[in-house]
Amino acid sequence: MSGGVDEALRKLLGASESLDEDLGKLLRKCRPTDRRGLIGLALCGAAYEHAVSQRLLLEAGLTGTALALCRLHFEAVVRAVWTIQCANDAWLEDFTTPVEAAEHREPASQVAVGRMLDHIERDVPHVAEQFRLLASTIKAMHSFVHSGSLAVVHSLMPEYPQEKLIAMLMNRNLLHLYVANACIIAAQDPNLVPRMRLLREKHANCMPSLPSKL
Repeated sequence: MSGGVDEALRKLLGASESLDEDLGKLLRKCRPTDRRGLIGLALCGAAYEHAVSQRLLLEAGLTGTALALCRLHFEAVVRAVWTIQCANDAWLEDFTTPVEAAEHREPASQVAVGRMLDHIERDVPHVAEQFRLLASTIKAMHSFVHSGSLAVVHSLMPEYPQEKLIAMLMNRNLLHLYVANACIIAAQDPNLVPRMRLLREKHANCMPSLPSKL
């Protein structure tokens, strides 16, 4: 692998760490005002944890696990946006109702990613457009999650193509913007809205072309 690609990945990891720090500060400022916001912000936190873990794994050279986390990260972001902007009150009521069971059982049905994307497309179509594009790249990560053929091939490779790691990291960073937007909506705090513009402007160099609106 050329030194130029190595250096590009190192620089992107550094820029991604800076983005992580700024998003972490925003998440800490967001406070839920209702049940929907509480669940949504918790999912934003889960998405953030997955994303930071991806970066740390890449820095450690543990690329297979980082690739597997792509799917967990994407689904957490989609579920956060869906919960905050699309989930109906009946689902929220079911989700927050205590369940008595000897073993863990989900209090409400886990809505499939495809259905959530359909709902997002109906209610916030500009977000769904970008999610659909990312979903096409995330689908292959299913093989990494379930130790399929791609996980085997990856383990046998002397080095995973760093161009693909760069693309993965750029998409991860773009998803951070959707997490930021979702948590601001969940917090219902107009004082936090200007932070979206700051995040976009400060970190535009570490993600793909930014969508015109979120």
